[in-house]
Amino acid sequence: MKNAILPILLALLSVPLVAAEPEFPLREDSKPKDGIPKGEMLKGTYTAKPGSVFPGTVREYQIYLPPGVDRAGTLPFMVFQDGVIYQAPVVFDNLIARKEIPPLAGIFVKPGVVPAAHENALPRFNRSLEYDSITQDYATFLIDELLPSLEKAHGIRLSADPNDAAISGNSSGGIAAFMVAWHRPDRFRRVFTGVGTYVGIHGADALPVFVRKMEPKPLRVFLQSGTNDNNLYCGDWWMANQTMERSLTWAGYEVSHAWGDGGHNQKHASQIFPDVLRWLWKDWPGEKAIQANPGGDSKWKGYEIFETGAMWQAHNGAVPSQADRLTPFGEVAPLTLPDLGAVQFGAAVLSPDQTLVYAAETSAPFVHSFQVSPEGKLQNGQRFYQLDTWPADDGAGRGLCVDVEGRLYVATAIGIQVCDQAGRVNFIVPTPEPVQDVFFAGDGRSDLIARCVDRAYQRATKTHGLVSRETPPVKPTAPRL
Repeated sequence: MKNAILPILLALLSVPLVAAEPEFPLREDSKPKDGIPKGEMLKGTYTAKPGSVFPGTVREYQIYLPPGVDRAGTLPFMVFQDGVIYQAPVVFDNLIARKEIPPLAGIFVKPGVVPAAHENALPRFNRSLEYDSITQDYATFLIDELLPSLEKAHGIRLSADPNDAAISGNSSGGIAAFMVAWHRPDRFRRVFTGVGTYVGIHGADALPVFVRKMEPKPLRVFLQSGTNDNNLYCGDWWMANQTMERSLTWAGYEVSHAWGDGGHNQKHASQIFPDVLRWLWKDWPGEKAIQANPGGDSKWKGYEIFETGAMWQAHNGAVPSQADRLTPFGEVAPLTLPDLGAVQFGAAVLSPDQTLVYAAETSAPFVHSFQVSPEGKLQNGQRFYQLDTWPADDGAGRGLCVDVEGRLYVATAIGIQVCDQAGRVNFIVPTPEPVQDVFFAGDGRSDLIARCVDRAYQRATKTHGLVSRETPPVKPTAPRL
């Protein structure tokens, strides 16, 4: 008998022990209370019409209206992806009654589904397309289509002040919430993401870098994840959430987090949700608006040339076209290059010392660097600058200029990308409208001008631009390698 038991004991001892995921019991603020006024819950279904961002989709929604709501007034509100989560209506009742958060509306929206064509067919499930994508599509659908429709259908008015709007979600719903606020901080500024899907499904694994390179936005963000979160073919959720938090902190955002040992579910997020709400609305009922870089400690490299808080202003002067500022070598287009064939170039500019020509490809995210020979010929050409791209963006440069310190400014679909002389994109400056061209003007050429489709904008800088036809050569300081 002893000999029979021994192998079993040895086998059990060889099995690695895996810590069970802890439980996260709800706290008192997430439980219904007697004597607390209850909000009203409305239900409905929204069907997207032809021409919608997501045509043909059908989605269910619920709306929480706070006790004693005045439908004639405007309501602060919070949007949730995937319907009712985190025991939110109960938490709203309790915290509103104690005046710890505003008397806000809750908008609980499920992802869209295109109904099946017949009983032997599947519907098309739009959740990953809508939620995991980092494009502006879901933000546009939510802000410009769905919310106005719900206001009209239920006779409510949601506040137009972005400081009165929060948004939240779990997993893919979490990254959807972040992307809505990221793209539209003019409508949402308070964000909570539980086990957010900041991984490589529809390009979100690039977000931490964009957070560091893009000019900080006026957002307040709370993140939650745990050591037992997903670790799948597209990434590690636990590590991705930490990377996002570090990027947001580095860039100067107002950010908080709750890490634990939880898995990919709502348990931990539901437990902490009351405290998250208190943090998101901590300035209520004060008048303080959420600011970009509120602590003044952002490490965004754009602050090397911009003062904190500097804004784009409408430019009222004459705006020269790119043709007025071509290099002495013309458009350098097209050229036949080794291994690339015929390459079409658009904008071109000389380096500050006038020994290099920078030329942007018209349909690819590259700017070439050519050396100018003593005879005035272009030689030693190379794809030297690789620009950052966003989904559905070819990344092509549309206009170029340089400053006295050797930075190259490239007008692209996502804003003005600023590169160092070593060929690296150091930071990106979003513009009020899609930008077509960029150059310096004003006294000492210290105003950066962004020429957009219908107008131009200017922004004061701490540097000075150069125009090769008018300025003697300048040797910049060598870049750090």
